[in-house]
Amino acid sequence: MKKGNKMKLLALTSLALTLTLTACSENAGNGGSSEAQTGKLRLLGPDFGNRYIKFNERDKYPVWTEIDKLIKEAGLDPSYELVPNEQYNVVIQTRMASGNKLPDIVNISALDNVTVLNLAKQGAILDLNPLIEKYSNGNIRKMYDEQFPFAKKSTTSPDGKMYWFSSLHKLTYKGDQPSPVSLTMLLRKDWLDKLNIPVPKTAEEYLSALVSMREQDANGNGQKDEVLLYNPGVFGSSIAQWFGLGSDLTAIDDEGKKVVSPWYQDGIKDYFRYLQRLVKEGVLDTNMIAASYEQTQQKMIDNKVSSFHSYNLETWSDLNVGNGAGYLPLMPLQAVDGIKPAMQVEPHHLVWEKYAITKDVKDVAAAIRFFDMIYSEEYADLHYWGIKDQTYQVDENGAKHFINNGPDSELAKSKQVQGALLFGGTVFPRVQLANLEFSLARAPKYKADNQLEVLKYKPYYYNSTANFLTIPNEEQLNEKTQIMTNLTTYSTELATKLALGQKSLDDWDQYIAELKKLGLDKLIEIDQQLLDRYNSIQ
Repeated sequence: MKKGNKMKLLALTSLALTLTLTACSENAGNGGSSEAQTGKLRLLGPDFGNRYIKFNERDKYPVWTEIDKLIKEAGLDPSYELVPNEQYNVVIQTRMASGNKLPDIVNISALDNVTVLNLAKQGAILDLNPLIEKYSNGNIRKMYDEQFPFAKKSTTSPDGKMYWFSSLHKLTYKGDQPSPVSLTMLLRKDWLDKLNIPVPKTAEEYLSALVSMREQDANGNGQKDEVLLYNPGVFGSSIAQWFGLGSDLTAIDDEGKKVVSPWYQDGIKDYFRYLQRLVKEGVLDTNMIAASYEQTQQKMIDNKVSSFHSYNLETWSDLNVGNGAGYLPLMPLQAVDGIKPAMQVEPHHLVWEKYAITKDVKDVAAAIRFFDMIYSEEYADLHYWGIKDQTYQVDENGAKHFINNGPDSELAKSKQVQGALLFGGTVFPRVQLANLEFSLARAPKYKADNQLEVLKYKPYYYNSTANFLTIPNEEQLNEKTQIMTNLTTYSTELATKLALGQKSLDDWDQYIAELKKLGLDKLIEIDQQLLDRYNSIQ
């Protein structure tokens, strides 16, 4: 070979090597190198430990066969590390804090926003927006922009970055009508019928009904033990809303524009006077205020619960009491002249849980393909509904309805489950496109009728502000962190003692002064800023 040709070859080789090294350097840590394009992913998440339906037996379930097809079509080769849920909080905090040998994709739902944003600042998790822009096939943006536009608002940081994907839920009626459901007081319908007690229309009639059930031995066991289960330490139980009060320490009004606190609202003193009457009459079981879920369920199974707070369409409590008994959901009851009672609702859309891509990801393109698969209509269908004619059917109006295949123990035998029961919330986010028609069809008529009234009722408060506030900036985060623990503790203890009559309403100004000192006004101010920012995002 001539010397000139050798020099040209060396130059070309050098140029090629330079370009290769440059490309590798540019793509280091973002999955761009040719060696990284394997589709391999390491995923870490909690195992919720279903006694019957187990993720490690997923290959036995038809729904997993369909999900596995989507995974292979996306060119993915994932491996799964699931940690028992009761251990996961400690494990994820330790693993993420160490910053070493992180998985490619991780469920960080157990970490609060302060911790997650600090991880982002340290570079432990990646900003998703440029990765979506570069690698996505469009499914992620379509799901976020078209189906869940509100999700971007509550998961975008103040600097415009997005550090986690979320689980998403939407409930609609007749195709596209937003369908919130209510959280309300439920009252034993069979006891009302047995004792010929009219359905209460006011808070006074409700108290009278509870007293009558107790005095007339509604459960027939010869004792005055029929009780109301109610936690007066929080405002998220619906009696507070009858008095026009917000549903938490801070709450958002039904127009979605203003942050309020029940401590400053007009009906607050009348509310505590009413709770004191419930206690005095012996119908509010004060021994159950701090009871565990198991204790409240046992009280219900023992046939002693006249009323409690829950979702209006829930039916599992009816099963606890059995024998044709059931709980009637109440519409908001008039409590104070001049104050229209409010309702507490869960919004038709929910954005929750966090799934991040870490700095140690070897194949970013594959990680984005994973989430493109998650946010596809095919995955959403398999996750929430399962397989047509096996786990759900479609009626003549196009609405989907689950096929009732029994409890988990039976479903584990038949293997006919939707994806949510097998893998939802583990390393796989939940994507739920639900319709109200199914819930109405399976509920007793009196519950279905209540839900249809819920759709048109105002005023209301959302059961949580989480879906309507943007992520705080660093200053706001620090301020809220400093405020929340002591303020929440004081509010809970004060509300409980006022309800039990252990503190006097005569000292009201002193209580408000202490709430202000602990930062209630500052909390309202910050939450209002976050709500305003949420409403300003298009």
